[in-house]
Amino acid sequence: MQQQASGFNIHKLEHEVKTRWLKPHEVLRILQNHEWLTVTHKPPHKPPIGSWFLYNRRVLRYFRNDGYEWQKKKNRKTINEAHERLKVDNMEALSCYYARADKNPTFQRWIYWILDP
Repeated sequence: MQQQASGFNIHKLEHEVKTRWLKPHEVLRILQNHEWLTVTHKPPHKPPIGSWFLYNRRVLRYFRNDGYEWQKKKNRKTINEAHERLKVDNMEALSCYYARADKNPTFQRWIYWILDP
């Protein structure tokens, strides 16, 4: 199988994501090889911790509607999301934003996408 021959095992990462954060180079590799995974066409309702999903942000507009209450900004209307750019091999390769759950701040949602070169 090509994904294992190149030193990249998508099935192993599916299990590891339940116990640790993925490294930027692992996320980039997953997004670059998205054809190995199923693209989700609707957001799941309250997915369990350690779940991961692939969305096309241009097709699924409301991918953030997952049933959880996320921390809001001071205006109490919009979700308080932090935006970051992540480097892989000393080059900015990924953009991500994350939010913390309102009642459990250790529960987080991270959303990544590849930056245009």
